[in-house]
Amino acid sequence: MNFASSGPRLLAGTMLCAMLLSSCGGAGKLKADGPAGIDLAGTWRLNRGLSEDPEKMYETWRQKMLARSMDQPDPAPARGGRDAPYDPATDPNNPKSAEYQAAINAPGRKSPFDIGVFGNIPRGDLVTIKQRPDEFFIDDGISDRSFTPGIKSVVSVPEGVADQHAGWKGKDFVIDARALAGPETIERYHLSDDGKQLVAEIQSSGGNMPTLKFKRIYDRVGASVTSAPRND
Repeated sequence: MNFASSGPRLLAGTMLCAMLLSSCGGAGKLKADGPAGIDLAGTWRLNRGLSEDPEKMYETWRQKMLARSMDQPDPAPARGGRDAPYDPATDPNNPKSAEYQAAINAPGRKSPFDIGVFGNIPRGDLVTIKQRPDEFFIDDGISDRSFTPGIKSVVSVPEGVADQHAGWKGKDFVIDARALAGPETIERYHLSDDGKQLVAEIQSSGGNMPTLKFKRIYDRVGASVTSAPRND
């Protein structure tokens, strides 16, 4: 092999791999300092008419997965011996059984929020944001979160713990939380062009969960207060 002639090709290939890896690094590099004149602080109310519903999106995906599993052939019946023939109607792990159907459609079935599909994104209709150079604070009346821009940390999420990186990327405040045993959730918050609305763009993927992208729009209610009115 002519290593001299293959060197440039190897170098180019290595550089290409590095570029591809860097492009897949979640939210990418986040800065500690926000842009001048950008202030997301205030109390905001979810505009349901303009916002996408992540729970409905998750349910659509779940029903598709269920329909796909229903189309799969049943295991072959047991042969010989004293084994009884396989009956999918009595197998609680088979999507075609009544027991399985009852379990997934039970009234008390957990919300996708509870099982960690969307990480710790705001759930309440009212969201209060406080913004300082060294802290970004989000309170949705159900839980509150505090972030130090530019800092990486380990945080609790519904499915355990996650590596979290928060900070500024252009005019967006970004929160990237990658669960160790679950999906990665990236939240991007910025103002609408007229500054009257708060826009939250959220993406969740990985961890045996669907890839979901959705947008939440909030109307300004008032200036920042100590804490948001409770939603419970």
